[in-house]
Amino acid sequence: MAWDCVLGELSEDVTLRFYSWKKPTLSLGKHQNDSDLDWEYVKIKGFDVVRRPSGGRAVLHWDEITYSFLIPRTSELFGMGVLQLYKLISELIVDGLRNLGYPVEIVDGRRKALTSVCFQVPSAYEIVLKGIKVVGSAQTRTGNYILQHGSIILKPHEEVKYCFNSTKNVEIPLVGLYDAFDVPVESIVKSIKESFEDYFGPSKLVPPDLLVKAENLVKERAWRFLWRIS
Repeated sequence: MAWDCVLGELSEDVTLRFYSWKKPTLSLGKHQNDSDLDWEYVKIKGFDVVRRPSGGRAVLHWDEITYSFLIPRTSELFGMGVLQLYKLISELIVDGLRNLGYPVEIVDGRRKALTSVCFQVPSAYEIVLKGIKVVGSAQTRTGNYILQHGSIILKPHEEVKYCFNSTKNVEIPLVGLYDAFDVPVESIVKSIKESFEDYFGPSKLVPPDLLVKAENLVKERAWRFLWRIS
């Protein structure tokens, strides 16, 4: 999460990256109330908990791919509206997944989540598989950059609903890409990356000097996103 924000501050180009988590981690939206969280259950399961810089509701990062897409102020995309940008990014991700054979679709309508869990229902321009959300995304905007990041579920884990007192007995439909068929993570990342390259042009690596500067800032700021360490 710190890398997302720091690269947003430093990069002068649109930046796409993918990452995973060392252990199952629950991320809460920037303004999400944590009073519903069952800390005892989270502690027993050994989950870490972080606070995202973006809004939305809780995501359990486990058997998934996290993506982030950063847009600097200098990009023409910076003037796009929230939903317009959601739609564009979702279309690029869908193209990448469909090129692998995944029958994913984009939801047009807006539906409000009724619980603490992000994947309960899809919102506008989110991605579904068999009508169930399979990619959950959130966006944040500053004066210098826009960040959209999200979770591409490979295997769903119902433990997410037991992390909250109010959802333990709630039916929350969950699905992952591997409910359709398995594809190596590297192939999924490559296909989505190629979809973005088709739209934005050939990609290039972040310059080494910028990475060094970013890493130093990340070390200073990472603590801001740790809500509680199990």
